[in-house]
Amino acid sequence: MPSGVITDGLGFMYNGCMGVFDPRPGHAGSLAPGKARFSSVVPSIVFEGERPHIVIGAPGATQIAMGVLQVLLNAIDFDMTMVEAVSAPRFSATSDAIDVSNRIPRAVERELAAQGYEVVRSPNTYGFAAVHGIRVHPDGLDGGADPSHDGIVLAV
Repeated sequence: MPSGVITDGLGFMYNGCMGVFDPRPGHAGSLAPGKARFSSVVPSIVFEGERPHIVIGAPGATQIAMGVLQVLLNAIDFDMTMVEAVSAPRFSATSDAIDVSNRIPRAVERELAAQGYEVVRSPNTYGFAAVHGIRVHPDGLDGGADPSHDGIVLAV
C-alpha cells in the first residue's frame, strides 16, 4: 500500500497505511517515532489433527483479520460451505463504530444502536476484505471466493 510519495534522493516510497495508527497522542496505537504499524495479514491454515482442514486468506488492509475471522466462524461454528461462508454478510469492529455491510438486516443495526453502539452502514453489498478459502474434506475440496472481488475457486 505505497503512498506514491518519494523524497528526492532517497529512492523509496513511503507507506500508505498510516490510517491504522490512532491519531490521538498517548494511546496504545498512537503514531509515534519507532512504532510499527498494525498489520492484519493473516494467511492461515486450520488443522484437524495433523491434516490441513481450511486454507484461507484475503486482501483488504485493516479489514483482513475481521473478514478471515468471520469466514472461519461461518465455516467451523455454523457449518456453512465455503461458498456460503465467504458470501455471508460481514461487519467490522476495528474502530469506535461498528461498520456493517449493506446485507446486515436493519433490525440488527437498530438493536446495536439501541444498545448505544455507533453503527455505520456501508453502501456496499459485501466488503470487509475479499476472503477466499478452501476446506479439505476426506472426500474432496470445498472452496469459495468472495463474490464481490476478483477471484475464482477452481479444482485442477
